[in-house]
Amino acid sequence: MISSSCDLPYKDEWIDNPNGIACRVLDVENVDFSTASIGRKTAETLVRCAQGGEVIETKNSEGKVESTYTAQPGDAIFVNLHNTDDIYVPGNDDGSRWQFDELAERGYEFVADDLENNGVRVKNMAAFKILLEAIDQPTCIKDAWGEGQHAYLFEGATLKLNDDGRITGIDKEAFDATWEVVADTAPSGQARPSHFKP
Repeated sequence: MISSSCDLPYKDEWIDNPNGIACRVLDVENVDFSTASIGRKTAETLVRCAQGGEVIETKNSEGKVESTYTAQPGDAIFVNLHNTDDIYVPGNDDGSRWQFDELAERGYEFVADDLENNGVRVKNMAAFKILLEAIDQPTCIKDAWGEGQHAYLFEGATLKLNDDGRITGIDKEAFDATWEVVADTAPSGQARPSHFKP
């Protein structure tokens, strides 16, 4: 089920993540999802309503920073309950962020209040095209959450095609703990096709 990033299109550009790791910039315009698997999140997620000013530093399972963002009042702060360092505020094409009061219209089902953590538990009911474990080198998705707001991915990360056409990534440990594949296009034991657009 593993594909190689040598099949992914990269630019001749590198950006250092906040930990100083040089990450190659992915050419998101030319990633091919035509043979992607379909996946969905299975685990509940904690979502808090931002008061404003919270610095959100998203880290992967190895503690490497994937992105940073200063929350605005009303933003929806997502916390992965399997890795509480995995905190993020999803972004929109225009650089704005998801709002807490938009959760239902974005396909999230309310599960329960979480008073201890000052938020709610939700479950995402949407399915997405994914390239399983496509990343095998330090990778940057430039401007993933708006201008200058990059996402950094490391070995074993999965690429996800969002409904708005943007590409984001999921750390391997987070994927293994909180996602499932509901349709896999590659027969078991066979190599995955290239992820370049033809």
